Amino acid sequence: MAKTKKPYSRKPAKPAAKTKAKPAPRKAPKAKALPSMSLENYLGKTQIFMLKTREKQTIIKEMLQKLEKLGKLEHSDRYYAQVIHRESLENTGIGAGLAIPHARTDSVATFTTVLGVSPEGIDYQSYDGMPVRYVLLSIFPTEMSTKYLYLVGMMARIFSSAQKRAQLDEAGTPAKIYQILAKDAKEYFDSISQKTEQKTEKIESLAGVPSSDLDLLIRLDSLYHLFDEGNTSDSINAKIDQLKRLIDNRSLTYYERMRKKCQNPFSIIEKSSCSGCHLEIPPIYLKQIKESKGISVCSHCGRFLIII
Repeated sequence: MAKTKKPYSRKPAKPAAKTKAKPAPRKAPKAKALPSMSLENYLGKTQIFMLKTREKQTIIKEMLQKLEKLGKLEHSDRYYAQVIHRESLENTGIGAGLAIPHARTDSVATFTTVLGVSPEGIDYQSYDGMPVRYVLLSIFPTEMSTKYLYLVGMMARIFSSAQKRAQLDEAGTPAKIYQILAKDAKEYFDSISQKTEQKTEKIESLAGVPSSDLDLLIRLDSLYHLFDEGNTSDSINAKIDQLKRLIDNRSLTYYERMRKKCQNPFSIIEKSSCSGCHLEIPPIYLKQIKESKGISVCSHCGRFLIII
């Protein structure tokens, strides 16, 4: 009898040996970005120091040398003539113990500033006749002029308060001064970011008004705050009148109305939104603002817009 062959059966394949998956490499933690409204984006902790001299020209040299030592500026002596020339055009002692010498120059690529403190005070021939105890020196490219204006607007608002000035005067050390300024800056930024109820109204067009008016309006605003604090000296009134004559009547009238309407008539553009009302600015309007050489206002709340 013939033997029958068993049907061929394929042996089941051995399961492939499991290979341990290599753990994904850990990503280095991203450095925490500073909020755009943090004081440290304008003035670092190491950029406040006590002045050794008490004469304007030597103070400016001392401050420029400080920036060079901090690695913020190269060949600091090159900028001395520019700062002094700006001082010859208009004294930058803006009152309330604060002076803001500065130079716009495209020979630098970044915004840099330093705050010098003189407890004894400096005869700076300020508008209000007060001795200057705080000198904010800034060097920046033309394209960063609005960032400078916003810093100056914030500092002017802080120094317009007699109470805040007293706290800074009593601080005594750069570290304590920075701590107080950081707190005051946060309060300032929070105040301009608060939502305010606005009546729906047609926003005026300021087309054709030069952007230089924005600089003048911020200065005018700081003088008004000194006036509101009780400084009604003849020099303050004279400076207010002088600035008013330099500002286009359309933007001046608009500013006066906005000043009555909200605490701060200025706001910055942050992430395509107005920091004053928190509403998004339409992309097509945002493009126009960035390309414009004139003054722009928020189409929702009407505040003057500053791009940083």
